[in-house]
Amino acid sequence: MKTLSLQKKIVLSLGVLIILLSVAFTLKAQTPGLNLKGGSKLVYAMQTPSKTTDATVILNTIIPTISFKWVISDESYGKVIFSTESFNSGRKISSKLMQDEKGEIGFFWLSKKMLTELSAGKTSLYLNGSEKMDGVVSAGIEKLEIKVNGVMKSLEVIHAKSPTGNTGADIYVLNDANNPLIIKMRTSDGGFSLKEITE
Repeated sequence: MKTLSLQKKIVLSLGVLIILLSVAFTLKAQTPGLNLKGGSKLVYAMQTPSKTTDATVILNTIIPTISFKWVISDESYGKVIFSTESFNSGRKISSKLMQDEKGEIGFFWLSKKMLTELSAGKTSLYLNGSEKMDGVVSAGIEKLEIKVNGVMKSLEVIHAKSPTGNTGADIYVLNDANNPLIIKMRTSDGGFSLKEITE
């Protein structure tokens, strides 16, 4: 039985490493992130028990914090500016659009702290400003197809849900620490889902 020399073992190991890196790079290339900036538009379908309407989110800034205005198809509109504190460590998110002048409630984005905790397994938050969801857990990493600039794009998301199922909430958030965008949210009284993005 032949034994490989140390030099051949090193060459083989490097070859395997190059193959693994190329596979990892290819996988990453298949699931690119989003390049949101001022002027980007996100169209969501907003659901209530009685109807579904489109809401267009027009991004103003994403760094150092997020600010945007939203317009609903029946001409309702509002403005949201996340405070830096809320975007970094906030606990409140909402599936209902409303004017938020204090910048306390997360619409369409989780806080960075929530995403960090969720990536580690679980977190807690207040849904629609009042209902505390203790122990929201990650249901794993999934892929969702979203139309971006007219082309379908595969995005990597974290699927989060209540472990008890009492609230009936499901949340799918972009797996990006700098842009924890909520792609879909379903609650017992409605929710929203992202239809398309123009970056």
